[in-house]
Amino acid sequence: MNNNEFHELTHLVLDSKLHPPVALFAKGFDDWHVRARLAHFLVLPEFNKTAAAVELFRSVIEADVDENESEDIEEKVYALQHLSTVLRDAGKLDDALNYINSAIELAEEHDFLYKYILRGELWADRWNILARQRRTDLVADEVEDKIAAYGALPIKHISYLYYGYRFLAQLAAANFHAVDTIEMMKKALSYMAVPQKNMAILENIMSATDDDAPRIMREIDQATPIPSSLKWDI
Repeated sequence: MNNNEFHELTHLVLDSKLHPPVALFAKGFDDWHVRARLAHFLVLPEFNKTAAAVELFRSVIEADVDENESEDIEEKVYALQHLSTVLRDAGKLDDALNYINSAIELAEEHDFLYKYILRGELWADRWNILARQRRTDLVADEVEDKIAAYGALPIKHISYLYYGYRFLAQLAAANFHAVDTIEMMKKALSYMAVPQKNMAILENIMSATDDDAPRIMREIDQATPIPSSLKWDI
């Protein structure tokens, strides 16, 4: 992509009904942050510029980050995560796995508690790709490793364990095991700072006595607050 193409795509986004702040793109094509931000917009349905977005995301892969700035690290992690998601949805599972692995590696090289990125969610993205590759035995082993590593910590809100147990619940639901689905989700939610108003709804859903595990799982997810909006210890 050349500078002219980048300029045209930037104005496509700026002139859209979304009207993002001009400051997001002020530093132009040479700044990897700007290229990543533009890519995040271009994959949206109103633009449908996936190929251009992937090209911009790929241009970020070798970019250096400020090792002392959590926001800088987080922005690159998010770009790698989003690239992985786009490729996963396009059926390019090997590439998607490679980039989510890179996102995990970068996020876990540092001890920062990020504002939006959850380490557990990154692992969940990896597990979803592995599941699509029919490697659920590997996923189960990795989830058990996370439970063994973090289950005895004297802290309560652990994203690794929320997403680990949630993945086990998803597997149970896919196999129509309602009791196991509910049991795994109760464990998952015990590691999340769920507001009381949500918890009351969730407890009602998890008191279901029917065997429709996929429906139960779907309703639990709908009643669960957005994880990135909550407080986490890790």
